[in-house]
Amino acid sequence: MTISAYKKRKTAVKELRNIRVWDEIECLEEEFIHGKTPFRCPEMVPAGVKDDDFCVPEDCPKTLPQPKFTSPFSSFPQNELEELERCITLANELLLALSTEDDDDETNARALQVSLRSFRNQFVTVYYRCRKKKEEVCGYFLDAGNDFIIIENADTNNITILPTGRLLSIHNMDRRKKTDDHEEPELLCINPCLRRNLTFHFGEIVTRSPYLLNIFFGLKLSMLLENYVGYYAYIQTETDKFEQDGTLEKVDESDLLLKKYDEEQWIDFEDICLIELEK
Repeated sequence: MTISAYKKRKTAVKELRNIRVWDEIECLEEEFIHGKTPFRCPEMVPAGVKDDDFCVPEDCPKTLPQPKFTSPFSSFPQNELEELERCITLANELLLALSTEDDDDETNARALQVSLRSFRNQFVTVYYRCRKKKEEVCGYFLDAGNDFIIIENADTNNITILPTGRLLSIHNMDRRKKTDDHEEPELLCINPCLRRNLTFHFGEIVTRSPYLLNIFFGLKLSMLLENYVGYYAYIQTETDKFEQDGTLEKVDESDLLLKKYDEEQWIDFEDICLIELEK
């Protein structure tokens, strides 16, 4: 792809960088305001108050800065040591993901997901195989699950999903992203009530959100597509010369059902090369 074509595509999806395709959990209003009682830190709540009568407030005392010292176990300066440790961690994650001796496919899939998620919020070109041909799709890399990746398609602005088993390579085209940038922890900036609920009611809260499920456990393609039943889909398959399209009617563990007019068609996940969902 030429530089001018890349700039044109990148401009078209620039404003989509921060769009989430996941459902977010919002803290209920009554969790923030209990009558006219203002926020109070947990240390100041009387022992008789019920557990649900307070949230961790935003104005709690800030943690005092602590001095940091170079690790005594290394002769490297602190910044070089941190960069070296980061590179070692990334290399170990990639080696685990590409391991062929580990018989636990689920472990390998989770490790590959962690490695692929490092591309999030970057403009990429993804090369994949379909019908023995090399195909490509460009756009912003939104996320990765256990057996799929999600791209904000630069040509159509639709959500594009590709099975990881079809991937050949991913090329980062966002040259502005520095390689030494440290990625911000996933749930660092969330509202106080959600943070508290994750601490005290982890299972109940996480199972309500595909986004949180994917962070902590990793989603499979069938679980993701269940959230898009009713959307109009275009599906490129290994067996069909032309793409199939229709409304996503049903999703099972190993296949899905498309309906167009009065015709229905079941498509096996193993035959899928690419899925594009209209917004």
